[in-house]
Order: sequence, then structure tokens, then C-alpha cells
Amino acid sequence: MLPFASFRSLLGIRDFRRYYLGQTMSVFGDSLTPLAIAFAVLELTGSPGALGLVVLSSRLPMILLSLLGGAVGDRVSRRQVMLITDCVRFLSQGVTAALLLTGHASIWAIAVLQLVAGAGSAFFNPAAQGLVASLVPKDKLTEANSLLGISRSTGQILALGLSGALVATAGSGWSILIDAFTFAVSAYFLFRLPRTLAAERLERRKGLLGSVGQGLAAVRTRGWLCVWILHVSLANMIVISPTVVLGPFIADKFLGGAPSWSAIGICYAIGGLAGGIVSARVKPRRPLVAAALWFFAMAPFPALLALHGWVPLIAAAGLAAGLQQSVYAVLQTTTLQQNVPGELIARASSVSMLGSLIGAPVGMALAGPAAVQFGARSVLVFATVTVVVISTAALLIPAAWRLVVSRPEEQPTSEDAAEAKVEA
Repeated sequence: MLPFASFRSLLGIRDFRRYYLGQTMSVFGDSLTPLAIAFAVLELTGSPGALGLVVLSSRLPMILLSLLGGAVGDRVSRRQVMLITDCVRFLSQGVTAALLLTGHASIWAIAVLQLVAGAGSAFFNPAAQGLVASLVPKDKLTEANSLLGISRSTGQILALGLSGALVATAGSGWSILIDAFTFAVSAYFLFRLPRTLAAERLERRKGLLGSVGQGLAAVRTRGWLCVWILHVSLANMIVISPTVVLGPFIADKFLGGAPSWSAIGICYAIGGLAGGIVSARVKPRRPLVAAALWFFAMAPFPALLALHGWVPLIAAAGLAAGLQQSVYAVLQTTTLQQNVPGELIARASSVSMLGSLIGAPVGMALAGPAAVQFGARSVLVFATVTVVVISTAALLIPAAWRLVVSRPEEQPTSEDAAEAKVEA
């Protein structure tokens, strides 16, 4: 049964509806920017090295400041943190767009402005995990994260076409200007949330560095979370990043070029959209075990690329990979929100995000040299084998099986509690 009734019920919660509308717009804007920035830099310099510098400038703050962002998100009103960072990103992307549209942009100006935007994301993302857990009941978190995932996938599909059209006709600056506008929309909806939301439970007893230490301890003492973070890091480094880097190369050399890779990418995005719908109904008792099993669906994608397979078959594998990615992400996010105390969610989320953030750029940096040394096919075969190895390893670790989530119908009601008290 499709979960649309659950989604309608969630959108009936006023504060979640406001947050959802703001984030839907913001995610759409974010999906416009990578293509626009890439072509803007290449138009200015024609240098892949300059493009690498700008990409690094947007990613580096999220790696360096992620833990600090999590600590702040557990010390200050999450609504306030997110509101300020949306305003910062509105300004950074707005100035970037203005420089491009007026012809005054330079590579260093773009790099610095994207550095500022990346710093804003480092503080926004951990706080958002905690805020969502405050907006909806615990037994509705799966549906809430699924609905947000559907918006993310839909935004990516729509943005791919619009950004390409804008860059080809009006110029990159217009795509980035739309992104700036969406941050303003997100800030407006956050401003309309109650000022006291989630603030009363935030941790303020320790200093900022002490708060970071508490977040690391919260992860370290939860074996299941350590296993999950390691699994995500290795998956990003050895499986997903090499596939993203080498996929276009394989498509260009053996599969008919950009149209083939574009079709595969669209199928991956459609799979992500379908995964958002499926994940609303996936509520396993052992979520880490379920996530590891779902990850096996990633294996055919790099395997068929390595074999230079039939494009429709690779596209189908891409659809399965996108579906599992969405389900996996919802399982991870929801499980963390349900099993970590509210005052630690932002910090635990920041550690989890840091693991994935470090794995992705390392994998991207190593994929090219590894392909030169061993061949693209060998790298993709290794990625396929890694899917099986790390997921099997996760299933063999007792901590993965010890994490058991009670179903809502199994949780005691107030009447049950009263009866138990009388019997006692």
C-alpha cells in the first residue's frame, strides 16, 4: 500500500509542513548549483585545476567544521542556527550570481564565496537532523525522512534539466541566483517556526570543545553507530565515488557518450524517487541489518559498467542503486534520530556526516590514478567486490544484530502502563 495517507497526515502538522516547504525549495536550488558552478569556472578559466579548487573550497569547510557544527546544533536553538546559516548562504550565492551576471567574477572570488556557503552547510545539516526529530512524533520519523527524500530526488530530476537549459541560454549566474532565492524561502519558513522549538533540551553545561567530545563519546559507546559510519565511509570511498568518476569515462569510450550516461543518471534519480516511497513502508526490527542487505543492490551497477554492458541493463542497475541509496539513507537517519537522545542528535549526526564526507573526496581523488595504474575495469570490479565484502562484514558483527527497534504497536500505551502500576 502506498504511504500517501501517512504523508498527508504529516503535512497536516503545521510546523513540519513549514519546514518541509522551505527545504523542498532549498534542495531544488542546491541541485541547480553544481552544474552552474562547473560551467562558470570552465568559462572563466578553461582549467580543470581551477574547477577542482572551487569544488574543494565548497567541500573542505563541511569536513573541517562538521563536528563543530554538530556541537553548536546541540547548544543553541536549532531553528536559530539554521536560520542564520540560510541567510549566510543566501548572501554568498547571491553575490556569486551578481558577480557572474555583471561580468566581474574571478576564480578566487567564486572559491571564497563557495567556501562560505560550505561553512554554512556544515552548521545547517547537523542541526536539521535534530530539528526534524523535534517536529514529528518518533513513530512518524520514517515517513518524515522518506518525504524529505522524495523531495530531494524530485528536485534533482527537475534541476538537472532546468540548470542545463539556463546555463546554455541565459548563463550560469541565473541558476545560482535561483539557488540564492531558495535559501531566502527556506529562511522565511524557518522564521515562522516557534522560537522555543527544541531549545529547552539543548546541552549547555560544557564548553564547545567539551560538547564535541560528548558527541564523539555518544558515537563511540554505540557500537551499531560505529559500524554504520564505517560502512558508509567505505561505501562512499571504494564503491560510490569510483563509480561516479569512472562512469562517464566508460560511457564516453564504450557506451555511446553523454546521452547514454545521462539516461543512466536519470534512471538513478528515478530509483531514488521510488526509494523515497518504498522507505516509508520499510520499518525493520533490525535496521542496520536491513541497510546492509539493501546495499547488496548496489553491486550490479559497477559490475555492469566494468563489463561495458547493454545500456538499458546498466540503466536498470542504476535504478536499483538509486532505490537502495534512498532506503539506506532513510534507515540510517531515522535510526539515529530514534536511538540517540535528543540533546545529542546534532553531534552524533555530525560525526556520521563527517565519515561520509571524508570518504567521498578521497575516493574521487584516488579513482583516476587507480584507473590509470590498474585500468577502469579493475577498479569497478574491486568496487563490486567491496559491496559484498563490507555488507557481509557488517552482518557478521554482533552490534548490528543487537540494535532492535520496537514497532509502534509493541510500545506500551498509557492504559497498559496504568494496569502495570495497579498490578505492582
